[in-house]
Amino acid sequence: MATFDSQTVPLIEQAIALGETAPEDKIDDALDRHQGDALAVIREGIPQRLAIKAKQQLMLANEYLRYFKELQQQVPHASQCHQPELVADFRAQIKELNAYVDRLNTYPKLQNLGDAFPALMDMNINQARVNTLTSLFHRFRLCVLGDDTPAIVDGLTGEKGDAIANAFINAFAAKQGLPHPTASQNMADEMAEEDDAPIRDDMGDEQAIEDDIEQDNSESDEPETELATEISQPISAVKFSNMPLNDCIQKQTKLFAIQQSQELSLLNCQFNPTDIVTLQDLSAFTHLDTLSLKGGTLSTLGNLNSNNLKTLMLTDMKVTDFSGKNIKLDSLFLSRISSNNWPSLIELNVQTISIDKTVSCAELKPLLASEKLIPIHPGLSPTDMAERMQQAETNGIPLLMLECAI
Repeated sequence: MATFDSQTVPLIEQAIALGETAPEDKIDDALDRHQGDALAVIREGIPQRLAIKAKQQLMLANEYLRYFKELQQQVPHASQCHQPELVADFRAQIKELNAYVDRLNTYPKLQNLGDAFPALMDMNINQARVNTLTSLFHRFRLCVLGDDTPAIVDGLTGEKGDAIANAFINAFAAKQGLPHPTASQNMADEMAEEDDAPIRDDMGDEQAIEDDIEQDNSESDEPETELATEISQPISAVKFSNMPLNDCIQKQTKLFAIQQSQELSLLNCQFNPTDIVTLQDLSAFTHLDTLSLKGGTLSTLGNLNSNNLKTLMLTDMKVTDFSGKNIKLDSLFLSRISSNNWPSLIELNVQTISIDKTVSCAELKPLLASEKLIPIHPGLSPTDMAERMQQAETNGIPLLMLECAI
């Protein structure tokens, strides 16, 4: 692992630095500058600049893949971390993102607003994928470290063995930004020392004890802070009611050596076509920011309750019901989705809804008549598109972006 880190940490640092979006390349800000004119945003040169960064990111990803493959080959076949399919997955994602770079190079040639909006959506989604690709696979090293920890201290006994084990665990925790596991033991030792302290027997000390008790009581009456209510729990303790979602979470947390519920910020699930998926179990994962689901049938969004969720992507799914009063999203992306209840989408609290590759465009017509959505589609004139973008921004009404020319 030391060799692997020496080879790959510089690549990760470069990828993170490249992933920082320059102020002039923030698409939302550019749309504001041009009052919703997507074509003017493209003519600013954003696609060209993003293409340069994306190419650099994919060069880093290809270099990282070489070391990643070597690491996989060294993992014992009996280990839970031996997952050679990850190499194929890594390659497939690099291939998809290379196709995205090719599309970026065509965007400066766009001539009409109807083509410009889908281009902006493409850049929003796939530039984020490019920027996080290498870092996402780098988390695999946590699995290897966690898998090898027992072997490192195996055979070491007594005080020396304990010291080495604790030093390693604390160093590993510090590297990952986690609290030291031995902190609780240190606290217990301090409490034991306090118990051994001599008892104060004069009146002044008795008064001091009474003051301490009164202070403790007053502190216990204070309301709990918001931080105290957000208590993470071991994922092994979460009780799942939906097995397809359970299987996805268990696989991803095992892969990336995630143990606590608050450590899960991104979840990417691919289900079998026959799976029935429900989302109420996600309420245990309070720091979930991005959720991507593909395949199967989603019964409803109504039981999805995650305060920090910002982006939801659904692909190749049947959705029975979109309505969800507890949802507040920045972006909802729907691709190759079928539903018998498209009007339920109107009640969602989402800033931007994007629908592409729909099974039947005619089924989306009820969405166009709603005053709660502002639709943009290729059938509109460039002037109408710009006006609707400005209206959505001014009035805070969700923007519905369709590829159907309804």
